[in-house]
Amino acid sequence: MRLYDCKNKKTVLLFFFNHEDERCLTRLSSLGRDYQQFRDAGAVIFPISIMPVDEGKKLHRQLSLPFPLLCDSDHSIAHIYRVGQCSSEPAHVCFEIISHVTDPQMLIVDPSGIIRSKHHLYTPGSHPDNQALIIECRNALR
Repeated sequence: MRLYDCKNKKTVLLFFFNHEDERCLTRLSSLGRDYQQFRDAGAVIFPISIMPVDEGKKLHRQLSLPFPLLCDSDHSIAHIYRVGQCSSEPAHVCFEIISHVTDPQMLIVDPSGIIRSKHHLYTPGSHPDNQALIIECRNALR
């Protein structure tokens, strides 16, 4: 499934994660355990990290995830959502290699493509548990 396939049909949980951070991997695993509940709520999960595809395949197997990992190896998606920037200058063109997501976060995107919620994983009190996320996903369908 592609992100575009969800347009006007599903709520999307985008999880930009740092594949080198144990906190992110723990959260990724918990999303996998509750995946059926997210599906029942009309949501799909798209975890995205800046890593080569072969590393993504290895991590996917290691964690036994029920959904694919999206490997943003050219860091274009991280730039669009501003989760892995290499400069604070507004018009800066990045020629550096960004090695990881610098601001792991979850975005709840409604079927029309509007971001309804944003949760930063490194900010205390800003990372709800999966049950709260499931409720947010369900509410985004309305």
